Amino acid sequence: MQLIQRPIQIALLLLLAGPICADDVAHDFGHSLLADLTESGDDNGTPIKTISFGADSDVKAATTEEIPLTKYKQGAIQKATVTGGWLSSLKSNSLSTTYIEVSLTSGIPLGSFDNILGITPFFRTDFLNAPPNIDVPSELFETGVSFFLTRKMSDRWSAMAIFAPTIRSDFTTSEQALRFFGLGLLTWQAVPDRVGLSFGALFLGRADLPVLPAVGLKYTPTPCTTYDLRFPESRISWRLAKDGGKSESWLYVSGGFGGNTWAITRNDRSSDLMTLSYLRLLFGAEHLLDGGGRMFIESGWAFNRKLKYDSDQSAERSFANAVIFQGGLSY
Repeated sequence: MQLIQRPIQIALLLLLAGPICADDVAHDFGHSLLADLTESGDDNGTPIKTISFGADSDVKAATTEEIPLTKYKQGAIQKATVTGGWLSSLKSNSLSTTYIEVSLTSGIPLGSFDNILGITPFFRTDFLNAPPNIDVPSELFETGVSFFLTRKMSDRWSAMAIFAPTIRSDFTTSEQALRFFGLGLLTWQAVPDRVGLSFGALFLGRADLPVLPAVGLKYTPTPCTTYDLRFPESRISWRLAKDGGKSESWLYVSGGFGGNTWAITRNDRSSDLMTLSYLRLLFGAEHLLDGGGRMFIESGWAFNRKLKYDSDQSAERSFANAVIFQGGLSY
């Protein structure tokens, strides 16, 4: 319980510390969530009013211009991404995993950069390390193509859709290996550049969680702080530094669901669906570049870890808490 309570206490302290910022000795403090899908700072690059204190303690009004980073490059190839990670159990007789994923994203503006069609082929391999009495394959694979579409319908309404047909398998069986991921989301800017409300549906293609509601609140009190409180994944970020319209550096804390479903061949040679699931709490740092580039590193805890088979629900297994380390590079 201490391993669970400690990160939760730290997260609450970070949440309460939101109004404080290293960059705020000159500006305010800040955040950005879903780095690949949202921009940091003020989306329109409009002037942001700040308060500065002179040597004589007089309060002076100052106006600085917040230059936003653009999410897209001028060209068909948007970015190449490599990510990897390690999830290690706190007990030697439990399950640990390592993964690596590569992807290449291309983007097609549909009239303007407010309406983008993104196409991302990807390939991921998970390496499993488990005792012989745990019936899991040594390697799991996921490959497919993700289609991402954004559309701005008005000054306050926008829509986003993601559809990804994938093969998730240990590559020894094709039975039920074709899985689908989908997301449909509508966003309403209740207060432009400050408060956004979103709602829709998330189709995970998992045996245990096939469909989930996607609802959320994004609150950006300053260009340096963002609270992206969404179900099933939330994130709070604080900006540490900004180099004009070239780059930004952030710290963040996030939490949500982890895991997936794969088609596998069991030890008795039967085909089955296997689901690994867990909850996670992560602390990370990222460096964002103009045009959509990103470098990140994060670590945290995985808890409530479970292994399920579709053909035998009684064979469910639970595992000890685990430590997560992962990072990646997009350019």
